[in-house]
This record gives sequence, structure tokens and C-alpha cells, in this order.
Amino acid sequence: MPLARALGLAAGTLVALPVWDGMPPAVQGLRLLVAAALLGFGLMPLAIWLAHRLGAVDRPGGRKLHAAPTPRLGGVAIVAAVNLTLFLNFSFSWQLKGVVLSGLMVAAISFLDDVQGVSAKVRLLVQTLAALILWAFDVRLEFLGTDALWARALEFFVFWLWMVGIVNAFNFLDGLNGLAASLAAAVCLLMGVLAAYTHQTYMLLILASVAGGALGFLPDNARYHKPARSFMGDVGSTYLGWMMAACAVMGAWSEEGPIKAYSAPLLIFSVMIFDMIYTTIARIARGDVRSFREWIEYVGRDHLHHRLLALGCSELEAVVVIVAIAVITGAAGIAVVKAPLFSVALILLQAVVFYLTLSFLMLRGRHADWR
Repeated sequence: MPLARALGLAAGTLVALPVWDGMPPAVQGLRLLVAAALLGFGLMPLAIWLAHRLGAVDRPGGRKLHAAPTPRLGGVAIVAAVNLTLFLNFSFSWQLKGVVLSGLMVAAISFLDDVQGVSAKVRLLVQTLAALILWAFDVRLEFLGTDALWARALEFFVFWLWMVGIVNAFNFLDGLNGLAASLAAAVCLLMGVLAAYTHQTYMLLILASVAGGALGFLPDNARYHKPARSFMGDVGSTYLGWMMAACAVMGAWSEEGPIKAYSAPLLIFSVMIFDMIYTTIARIARGDVRSFREWIEYVGRDHLHHRLLALGCSELEAVVVIVAIAVITGAAGIAVVKAPLFSVALILLQAVVFYLTLSFLMLRGRHADWR
């Protein structure tokens, strides 16, 4: 295995070097995906060593599903692999500088949380500061058509809600081996297809790099007949969530009006949005959450993957089901950007009915220890 890691690191570095000119965009995207995946795979032993060195080891018990102590800093390798790939291959635009800087800020506070614990309020504050950095680097939502102060304030609030919401929604779904990395790769590749479909080569290559970093983590985590070698921890899940959410804002997904432009990423991200909305409503209805502070600090076994396990799915089957949902709704998201408005309305209605049906199944999945 050490030889395989060394070869992966060497091969990843070689593939990441920007000497492969003249390739079509799709092939360049595949190159960056492979490079980031190999770099992440090669760097994982360093991340595992660091976790043991700092005592960042997840112990089994309580609400946790794993049975053996597991290092939880695998996300460090993901962050390093993605940023090394980006550094070697991009002339950083003003917006990409903001994405990278804010992403590293979110990863840094999550790293501290994994190592020594950080309060939910501090994490939220840092995520808000990171959102302000993105806004300052022109990664923003502008949908009201006026420069009035009230309009800019409302646009920033919606932008903040998107960024913080997606980061935490994705983090909440990091509960099964292989789930977070597989879902991140699926979402990034769907958005990459959308970027290619809308002629945004720059976005395609960024998303391919992030997808590769996620895929490189899977060999050490997506293990269903033996213990995982590592968890990605909050440092990995919040970083991936932030990068995906920022890329969704940074891209221009349709020239045919805001409905299509915003519907596409909403559908691609819909499975994590649904999970957050469902669990929030359910927790408020049960009386488990009575304030915003309780909401951000609450930990429970009532997420989509927990419900699927309660319905009899194995861990692997639950991961496949959730990724399949993301692919189904994400493919619909790609379709809306050039569809007639009537078709867009039907697709959105279909998504609503689908998630209402899924809500019913999740209610059926309640069992004695669902809390």
C-alpha cells in the first residue's frame, strides 16, 4: 500500500502539471479529475497520520454508526489535492481567488473543530465572514435589478442563506461511509455537464478538480465489509459543500431568465436541500428545536440516510439510493436551462411531488431509536 500511495502521488503530480496543451475541454476536465483523485489518494496517509498525531479520532458509541476508532481528518487530503490541482492549472480570476480564499477559511475553522472543538456560533460567524469575502470578490447573487441598498441587502441575505445552508446541509449528510464523497462527486460532475452544456469551460475544469478530490477519498472511506481507514471530518464536508455552493453562484447557468438560471442548481442540489428542510420541520414539530442556536447544535438520527437504513437498506444501498436521487433530479436540472417555461414548470412540479413522496417514505422509516 505505501508503494501504491507513492505512485499515486507521483502520477497525480505528473498528470496535474499544465503541459498537456491542445486537449478538448472534456479531456482536460478528465485530466484534472484524475490528477486531483490521485493526489488525494496519495496524500491520505499523511492526513491519517496527522489525525492520530493531533488526537482527531472519532470514537464509536452513542449515535455513531461505526464500530472502531477512526481518524477524522481525511478532508485535509481533499483540500490539499483540490488546491494543488487548481494552483498548477489556473490563471486565477478575481472570482476564483475569492472562492479559494473563502473555501480555505471555512476548511480552517472546521479543521480546528475536528481537532479541539469549536462552538456552532463561531463556525457560523466564520462562514458568514467567508460569504462576505465571496461577495467582495464579485461572487454574488443579483436578481432584483437595482443598486438600492435594500435590494443589495436582500440579495446578500439570500446569498448568505444559500452558502451557509448548502454547507451545513451537505455536512449533515456526511453520516455513512462513502456518502459525502460520492454525493459531492455526483453533484460536481452534474454541474460540470451543465457547465459544458452552457459553454463554460472554466467552470467545467474547476468542478472536475473538486470532483476528483472527493473521488480520491473513496478508497479509504467507502469500505462496507471492514472499518473505514478515515472519515473526511468537518474539514472535508464543509470544504466540499462550500466549493460546490460557490461554484453554483459563480456560474452563469442560463441566458433565458432567472427562473431557468436558478432552477438548474436548485434541482442539482435538491437532495441536500430537501434533507435540511425535512429535518428542520420535523424537529420543530417534535419540539426538539426551539431556537436558532438549538437548530445549529442539534444532532439526531433523522436524516435521509438514517431513514433508508430504518427501511432495511444496507449502508451501500443507502448511498446508492441517495446518489441516484441526486442524478435523477440533477439531470432534470440540466434539462431546464433550454426548455420552454411550461416544461420547466412541469419539471419543478415533478420534483416537488417526488420529494413529498420521499417525505412519506421517511415518515414510514421512523423506528424506536430514530432520535
